[in-house]
Amino acid sequence: MGLQDLHPYDSAIVGLNNVYRVDYQGNFHINSSFIIAPNKTISSGDTFVLIYSPNSKNRKIHLVGLLDAYYDDGVIFLIVRDIMSLETFTIDQQIECTEDHYRWILIDFDFLVEELNTGIIKSYCGSCKDAKENPVADSNHRKLNDDLLEFDF
Repeated sequence: MGLQDLHPYDSAIVGLNNVYRVDYQGNFHINSSFIIAPNKTISSGDTFVLIYSPNSKNRKIHLVGLLDAYYDDGVIFLIVRDIMSLETFTIDQQIECTEDHYRWILIDFDFLVEELNTGIIKSYCGSCKDAKENPVADSNHRKLNDDLLEFDF
């Protein structure tokens, strides 16, 4: 029995507003900027990087596994387990952030690495003069005239 059964929500309204959806197979679609994952979908059992700020000066980073999630009255609750200490704790966040910033961000590390690599490749190829002017088949290498192959008898 998942926590969704204990904390019912109006799935039609929330789902149609593209805020929160669950497929009851361990996948949660949370459309908010504090979730950085492919298609804003996180799955139970996956490992994530959790970055949070207990105060305005310090940032803490944990590697966590997602156990479960639920939505209740405009607030997302995630139950996570720290990979190193095996401590289980619940983090919560209002879907619509008011004047304060988000207290935490959950990042799918594989997705982040893929996005960074894509950005690096795009910036490299975009600034490459040869890529803009010459087709892929063309080369800017000098043609070598090798006199060793031409023998005069």
